[in-house]
Amino acid sequence: MNTLETKRLLLRDWNEDDLGCGVHNDDTIRYLIAVKNNYAMVLKETGEIIGTIGLNEDADNNPNRRNVGVRVIEAYRNQGYMQEALAEVFLHAQLPIEAFSWFCATDNAPSLHLADKFGFTYVKTFSKDDFNLPTPCDHVYLIRKRS
Repeated sequence: MNTLETKRLLLRDWNEDDLGCGVHNDDTIRYLIAVKNNYAMVLKETGEIIGTIGLNEDADNNPNRRNVGVRVIEAYRNQGYMQEALAEVFLHAQLPIEAFSWFCATDNAPSLHLADKFGFTYVKTFSKDDFNLPTPCDHVYLIRKRS
C-alpha cells in the first residue's frame, strides 16, 4: 500500500517500529500490521503517530462494502485530523467498494458529526447486548454510498 498524504498528515502502513506508540496496545498494532487498508496517522510536522484509520471487512461479509475504523489520541481530537484522513482514504479506496459502514457510540457526538459531514445516513441503533460488548453503550450503524 502506498503512503497517503494530506496537508498535515502522512497515512502509512503500520510496522514493528510503531509498537508502544500509545494509540493501540501492541497486540492490536501487530494485527494492524498483518491486515490491509489500515493506516497509522502520522503528523508530518513531528513524526508522531496520533491515530489510526482503516477500511476493514464489513460486519455482514459484504465484499463490496468496508467498515470505517478510526481512532485519534485524545489530545488531537476535534482538530480536523480525522476529517483530513477520511477524505484521503475515501478518495483512494479501491473498487469494487460500493459503500462504507460506520459504527460509533450514540454518545460520541464528534464521531456522529463527522459521519454526518461525510454523508453517512442512519440505519439502525444496536444495544451493547447485540454485540456482547463489555461497556454499557449503544452503537449506531451508518452507511455512505461511494460517491
